[in-house]
Amino acid sequence: MAPQQPRLENSSSSTSEDNFSAAHPASLELPSASLTFKDLSFSVQLPTGEQKPILEPCSGHLKPGQLVALMGPSGCGKSTLLDMLAMKKTAKYSGEVLVNGHVRDPRTFQRVATYVGQEDVMPQHWKVREAIKFNAILKTPVAKRKGWTGAAVDLLLEAFGLSGIKDTYIGGPQVRGISGGQRRRVTLARGIAAQGSLVFCDEPTSGLSATDAELCIKALSVIAKRLSVLILVVIHQPRLEVAQLFDSLLLLTSGPGRLVYQGPMDGAVAYMETCGRPVPQYVNPTDYFLDLVTPGIPTDASAMFVQAYQQRLEPQILKRVAHAYEEKGLTVQEMLLARSGARLGKYAVPFFTQLGTLLQRKLAITMRNPLAIILPLLIPAALGAAVGFMFRGVGDEGLMEQISFVFVLVTLLGLGGLGLMPILIEARHYMKLETSETLYTEAASVLSSFLVDVPLAFMGAAFEVLVCFVISGMDVEHL
Repeated sequence: MAPQQPRLENSSSSTSEDNFSAAHPASLELPSASLTFKDLSFSVQLPTGEQKPILEPCSGHLKPGQLVALMGPSGCGKSTLLDMLAMKKTAKYSGEVLVNGHVRDPRTFQRVATYVGQEDVMPQHWKVREAIKFNAILKTPVAKRKGWTGAAVDLLLEAFGLSGIKDTYIGGPQVRGISGGQRRRVTLARGIAAQGSLVFCDEPTSGLSATDAELCIKALSVIAKRLSVLILVVIHQPRLEVAQLFDSLLLLTSGPGRLVYQGPMDGAVAYMETCGRPVPQYVNPTDYFLDLVTPGIPTDASAMFVQAYQQRLEPQILKRVAHAYEEKGLTVQEMLLARSGARLGKYAVPFFTQLGTLLQRKLAITMRNPLAIILPLLIPAALGAAVGFMFRGVGDEGLMEQISFVFVLVTLLGLGGLGLMPILIEARHYMKLETSETLYTEAASVLSSFLVDVPLAFMGAAFEVLVCFVISGMDVEHL
């Protein structure tokens, strides 16, 4: 008997779904949202003034509760398309994006959408459970938070396989913590904890082992089904077991980016066969798809597939897009009001809740970081001792010698704030990411840092002056 051709049939883990739904299946329930895009395109201007197309106009309609794969060769515009759909593209682009048939509102769209970038940017001294709980608190209405947040966080820890490391540091270059695959799952769990009905993931499996990649995608697949969340994932050539977890596929070719397939993942193999390119035996279908749509290689058939898409699939897709314009669902504001106790506006919680949550995190990571204590406290005291010994006995000297002493001391005090720069630079990275997700305002972040760093700096300066005066022999009464 001839061996069967591998099929891209959905094989989501029923065990994972059962575990996920066993405890409070509705605790993370969200209003569903469809996503419709019409004639989305992007081009860049060359130094010569000529416009170079990166992504040609493309349209589509995606229903809630799906895990959608965005695939294609390098330079096809996968991340560009994702950024435009997620409203993260700052450069000018053409086209229109609808949520439940309504044009996106820039002020409230981020309340129902979550973007998970390629980098895992988090404080090194943060713990796993704290990281997920942080997003849950800042995206949960105050009226719903009591008793809900803890259950939701435990649910996500279980779904992403993080329960065993929930009290472990995130880690980084200077701090030993969880592995890269686990850190990626924490980032994804934080995105789900933000309670977005739309989740956009830019290459969440890049740099991960095949096993870690499968764990990430399996968790996203379970959450998409159970919570009716629409999740879009940019991914490179997943292995067969990972590809089978996706419900839909958007396949693009490059030079410029154009759609060549849009439809169910388990129908892609049959579609390729109807186009005269059956998938060979013992070949991963997703590898073969990319071989067919990558320009410049011997197996390139991108031109044929673009033409086939325009003739066979695009008319049906444009009908679905037109239908989405006519059959409107809930607006973003109505989706927010459907959540118990939700407030309208750009942020889910008021300013003082943001400030309190940020202050709690800042205190925790400061107390766990030796450098955050040593730099503002011990180093100024050591410098004060050094200056004190240099000017030992200056209290009995004349006015000019004492002026020199005061000048050196004031200069050191002025330079003392530079020691906080490494900490502030590190904090800026994750502050920029979190504020873009409307977790909190920039003012709340700055004020929380001010309330912790400035008192530490003042304490360090006081120690420096006191030690310097005592050792140098200056009269402490002058202070």
